[in-house]
Amino acid sequence: MMHPLIDFVLGFVTGGLVVSTAWGLFWLGISLVGRARGTCGWPIVLKSLVAGAVPLSLVSALLWWMGGATRITLMFGIGLIGMPTLLSALWLRRMPDGRRAGTHMVAGVKQLMAELLHAQQQGCGGCHHEHKHETCG
Repeated sequence: MMHPLIDFVLGFVTGGLVVSTAWGLFWLGISLVGRARGTCGWPIVLKSLVAGAVPLSLVSALLWWMGGATRITLMFGIGLIGMPTLLSALWLRRMPDGRRAGTHMVAGVKQLMAELLHAQQQGCGGCHHEHKHETCG
């Protein structure tokens, strides 16, 4: 009776670690582009690399501890999709202003990406580096 529950919990934890790995690798890509543009430094790239590598190594260690991919059970698979399902449900939750939580998150991600990449502000008119961007738009 305990083995299926343990497999489910291990799958749920692994699902969360996989989501964390994907999130870290997403920011690694953004930070590498920012580094190539000269808009962010090596510490941001390193932090993004760590944010992707640490959960990935934990997933690898967990799968090794379980006995490899051949030992994955149905309950582990159900637990594996549990965290992405939970995050999707939270994504659809309404916030006090009536918008979905996912909409708020996407707006925050876009803002952070713009800060890291120093994206051109809307209404700037393509001024590039002719003047300070604080006066644009």
